Amino acid sequence: MNTQTPNNIFVFDMDNTLIKTDKANNLAYSEAISSVLGVNCNIENGKRFTRNKLKELFPQLPQAQIDEIIDRKEKCFESYLNETELNTNLFNLLKHLRQKGLHTILLTNSHSSRAISLCNFYNLTKYFVQRFFNEDCIDNKYTLLKSLGYDLQNVVLYENEEASYSEAVINGIKLDNIVKVEF
Repeated sequence: MNTQTPNNIFVFDMDNTLIKTDKANNLAYSEAISSVLGVNCNIENGKRFTRNKLKELFPQLPQAQIDEIIDRKEKCFESYLNETELNTNLFNLLKHLRQKGLHTILLTNSHSSRAISLCNFYNLTKYFVQRFFNEDCIDNKYTLLKSLGYDLQNVVLYENEEASYSEAVINGIKLDNIVKVEF
């Protein structure tokens, strides 16, 4: 990155911020669990099913099978893209910011294949100057931005998770610059 960073950087999270993905995520997990374990697993659509919930539900499952379920979930997620929903208000803001030539970044803990599929499905790629995925920011997505030369004091963050707000503040993003997004 060049030494001159933009004054304002607008950073968008993806899952349940820019795009509601819980239902697609849960359906993909159900399919993966059924495929790997041969068990029908009716996952509630009201709450996001996670790796931790998988381990709670099947505490005796060897790590190899957990990894296989997660891998299968990632692969079949694309078949559930119709079960996702774009946050149109936030999308309109993103579009407006890009049209004004402002610096917009997608910063997500989603794996690149899933995030790229969602970006393509909703035609979002052109609205981001840069996109960073799980593989880019394994330790901490905000330290990634710092390591690339971004001044976190200039970041305006659009996020939906409380844990991410705290992590952002600890890493130098001003609380006043965090926009708590709800669907």
